[in-house]
Amino acid sequence: MWWDKPKPNAKVGAVEDPHPFPFMRIRWIGFIVTAAIFLATTVSLATQGLNMGLDFTGGVLVEASRAQPFDFGQVRTELEHAGFSGDTAVTPADGGKTALIRLPIAATGTDVEGMARKITTALGQGVEIRKVDAVGPKVSGELFQGGVIASLLAITVIALYVWFRFESKFGWAAFVTTFHDVYAVVGLFSITRWTFDLTTVAAVLTIAGYSINDTVVVFDRIREMLKKYKKLPFGEIIDISITSTLSRTLITSLATMCASAAMLFLGGPVLFGFAAAICFGIVIGTYSSIFVAAPMLLFLPGRIPGARINRGGAGEEAASAAS
Repeated sequence: MWWDKPKPNAKVGAVEDPHPFPFMRIRWIGFIVTAAIFLATTVSLATQGLNMGLDFTGGVLVEASRAQPFDFGQVRTELEHAGFSGDTAVTPADGGKTALIRLPIAATGTDVEGMARKITTALGQGVEIRKVDAVGPKVSGELFQGGVIASLLAITVIALYVWFRFESKFGWAAFVTTFHDVYAVVGLFSITRWTFDLTTVAAVLTIAGYSINDTVVVFDRIREMLKKYKKLPFGEIIDISITSTLSRTLITSLATMCASAAMLFLGGPVLFGFAAAICFGIVIGTYSSIFVAAPMLLFLPGRIPGARINRGGAGEEAASAAS
C-alpha cells in the first residue's frame, strides 16, 4: 500500500521508513471534531442527563415469557390496569416471546413476590416469570458512586502509568485522550437515551483500556523515532510514527469490531448497551489515538525525549515544522 513505499527524496535519516501521511497538516480537523463531541456531550448531559438503569435508580426487573409472542402495547395496558404505572418500562427480547419489565421502587414496595404474582395475573395464562431482580435505593446509589469512582481512577492510573513510562507530556496527552473517549461514550448514551447501567460502566472501563493500548503503541513508536532521527522536525516524526502503526491499528480495531458487532446484533436487549458502547468506543478510541493523542504532543508542555530543544519553544517549533 501507499504507506509501504519508501520516501524517494526523504530528509536525512528518513529513507528507511514508510512515506508518512501528513496527519499533522490536518490535525485541526481532529481538534474541531473533538470540540464538537465535547460540546454535544456537555449540552446533552446538562439538559437531559442519563437514562439511568435499574442498577442506579433502584426498583425491580421482571423477566416474563410465554410460548406466543407478546403484544407489547397490550402488555403496557394490562400493567397500567393492574396498578403499575409511572416510569414502568417494557422491553422485548427473544423475538417478542420475552418481556423485560422494569418497575420503579414506588410501584413495587417491599413485597416482591406479591408483585410478581400480580404481574402474572395481569398478563394472563401461560406466562412464566423467569427472573425477578430487585435493587434498593441505597444499593443503587452506592453502585452509581462506585461506578463513577472506578472510571475516574482508571483514567488517572492510566495517565500516571504513561507519565512514568514516557514523560509528563505523554502522560497529559494520555489523560486527556482517555477522558475524551470515556466522555464521548457517556455522551452517546445521553443523546440516544439508551439505558445506562453497570454493564455500560464495564464497557466504559473496557474502552479506557482499549484506547490507551492504541495510544501507547503510537507513543512508543514516536519515542523510538525520536532516538533514531534526531534531526527531523517533531511533527514529521509523529507523521512517520502514526503511519507506521496505522495498519496494525486498523486491523486490530476491525477484528475487535467484528466480534462486538456480532454481540450487538445477536446478543439481544440485555447485551445491547454493553455492545453498543464497545462498538462506538472502538471507533472513537482509534480516532483519538491518531487525531487527539499524537497531535496534542505538539502543544502540551514538557520534555520531548531525545530532542535537542526540550522546553521553552519546543511546541512552537514542532508545530511550525508540521504546518
